[in-house]
Amino acid sequence: MNEKELLKELSKGNVLAFSQMVALYETRLLYFANHYLNDEETAKDIVQDVFSVLWEENYKLENVNNLSSWIYTLAKNLCLKKIDSFKVRRKYEDNLKHQQTMLIQNALRELNTSPAAFQDINTILKQTLSQLPKQSRRIFEMSRFENKKNKEIAEELNISIKTVEAAITKSLKLLRLALRHYLPILFI
Repeated sequence: MNEKELLKELSKGNVLAFSQMVALYETRLLYFANHYLNDEETAKDIVQDVFSVLWEENYKLENVNNLSSWIYTLAKNLCLKKIDSFKVRRKYEDNLKHQQTMLIQNALRELNTSPAAFQDINTILKQTLSQLPKQSRRIFEMSRFENKKNKEIAEELNISIKTVEAAITKSLKLLRLALRHYLPILFI
């Protein structure tokens, strides 16, 4: 089928035409979405969303003149929405990270009056960090001690942002557990 015939059949809800359209565009759309997002898993989700919209709203295709342009425009718009949601989430995470850092710094200033407690916490911190896998420890140190953003860490270590987030989450859980007796002091 050529594109005009494909469009006509898609607007009727023809399953065979839909399958042909998926086969025709799936790989190209995946490449296109991955170019925008630089995240293959999210790009796959976007491509699935494009096909879902096409299937669910096939009646709207009657007014479409160029299927290819319509599909790529839809994919681009979905990618841009996803990028916006990433930005909002990162802004929230950065703000939360900043608040945590400020709380820790203030607590450490308070602890300056109690050098023994500070030494205990410092020792526990070093011991706990030494128990982490090398990469997780490096990720945590870059995040908390070098104040690098998750994206910077991911790029520098050539890993995904999700790997960075998972390593930081795991490290924080271990630290909370190890410092559970000192947490009230830290929050004062």
